[in-house]
Amino acid sequence: MKSNAGTNVLSTFLALVLAGAGFAAAPARAQDHLKVAIGQINNWENQAPTLGQDAGIFKRHNLVLENVGTQGAGETLQPVISGSADLGAGVGAAGVMRAFARGAPVRILLPAFRGGDLFWYVKADSPLKTVKDISASNTIAYSTSGSSSNNLVLAFIDELGAKAKPTATGGPAGTLTRSCPARSTSAGRPRRSA
Repeated sequence: MKSNAGTNVLSTFLALVLAGAGFAAAPARAQDHLKVAIGQINNWENQAPTLGQDAGIFKRHNLVLENVGTQGAGETLQPVISGSADLGAGVGAAGVMRAFARGAPVRILLPAFRGGDLFWYVKADSPLKTVKDISASNTIAYSTSGSSSNNLVLAFIDELGAKAKPTATGGPAGTLTRSCPARSTSAGRPRRSA
């Protein structure tokens, strides 16, 4: 019997919310409000809070989520650490463990996925073919300080000897916009040149 990945993600997130809020033993009696900071909101793996809210799943359990998007894991950890958000979602285990190791009062309640797809790319005509080709005149992007992508860039430098300057670019939209600019625009939309 095949399982529905979307349903599994929503079920996992609902279990996270219920466990994190302390409602696992008894159903909520009145609507409880939880503020959820979500790294790169509505990326595939981070959609459970917004999809569950939109579908009314949390409402059936007397929960109302206030979903707030951030540019990445580093920005997601801060509101949880400061207490301005109840839960954080879309933060990699490496980001949480690094924050914890530095004394942040955080813990992982429930991971939604094991691993993720993080990769770095260059334009097809770039002279860079391997990490060894990267020089000090290059930059290498990561989302936000403290994020899993930031941790990997630091590992590229420490373990692989990459010489590039680490550069925070924010979420996927900002990263793609900065790294792949349109050649010309018409009415504010990118246009391909012939």
